Amino acid sequence: MVARTSTDTPALEAVLRAVAEAVIATDRAGVITFVNPAAERLFSLAAAQMVGQPLRALNPGLGHWLERALKEKQAAPLVFELEIGDGRHYFASLASLPGRGRQRAGWVVSLQDVTPLKKLEQWKSDAIQTAAHDLRDPLNLITGAANFLRDTLAEPTREQEECLAMIKSGADRMSKLIEQLLSLEHVESGMEMAKSNLSLRQVVEQVAADFRMAADEKGVTLRFEGEPATAEVLGDESWLQRAVANLVSNAVKYTPRGGRVRVRYHEAEGRGVVEVIDTGPGIPKSAQARLFQRFYRVEGESTRRNPGTGLGLAIVKTIIERHAGRVWVTSAEGKGSTFGFLVPLVRS
Repeated sequence: MVARTSTDTPALEAVLRAVAEAVIATDRAGVITFVNPAAERLFSLAAAQMVGQPLRALNPGLGHWLERALKEKQAAPLVFELEIGDGRHYFASLASLPGRGRQRAGWVVSLQDVTPLKKLEQWKSDAIQTAAHDLRDPLNLITGAANFLRDTLAEPTREQEECLAMIKSGADRMSKLIEQLLSLEHVESGMEMAKSNLSLRQVVEQVAADFRMAADEKGVTLRFEGEPATAEVLGDESWLQRAVANLVSNAVKYTPRGGRVRVRYHEAEGRGVVEVIDTGPGIPKSAQARLFQRFYRVEGESTRRNPGTGLGLAIVKTIIERHAGRVWVTSAEGKGSTFGFLVPLVRS
């Protein structure tokens, strides 16, 4: 059954009966006022047994998230994962119900069973880990054999030098692919990051300094432009460094000799904003929507001259989304590109 409140209508009840997700509503204090049949099935309780009880009494995890929302005066919905029952995983959303004026009428929780997806993610993770491990052994053999041949050939011919260089180049690309696959799997798996309050501006400035020599060797001018930081971000320094490094590395790689790369940091609307601006060949508009997809590479002469794995931008996107941020790109063919991301600032 559906527990009724004064605001129930036949249409609302019909909708809630048809919804596969469990739905629970509470008053402002977190006392349950409403459940749908899916919620009854999930918790193996009748609606009458749940209505009037605190949300925490139904599930301590839900109670914890509600207390967090109350403490932080959360306006936007909180989205999180929750384990309920015998190893079942649920994707949960906790949002406030508007009342009169600025008053909050209560809260609503929706719970979607994502256990099959979690099992699929685990299978994918195991498959990637196994493949990476199995690829490393033959890759080490290839690299070792190539090094042995190079050392034993007293005066290698030009053809032999070219063959050895091809072997080394292929092995290096495969090694990078394995490393990036494992990196992407790590950040996508939801594994805990070592987050702390840190200066995003300092992270960006340091990465720009690290790439200055590589840019100079290529004949590309690399410059950091940073406004003063007024707040920190809650983040994992090593992963944020990797995200910035992937963007700067791409910019230097695809910008021709005599070009410029600017790495910028500024703050806007409570967010730290990072932009990497280059004077490279630009990206066709038709390709821009797919740039952050894994293994996608833009077709063209510049891409053929600069081999890659097609995973760098996918890693950036995943890292930034794990920091509650977002990524973007703006580009025009022949006029260069701007890749950027933003993450929320925290103020003490």
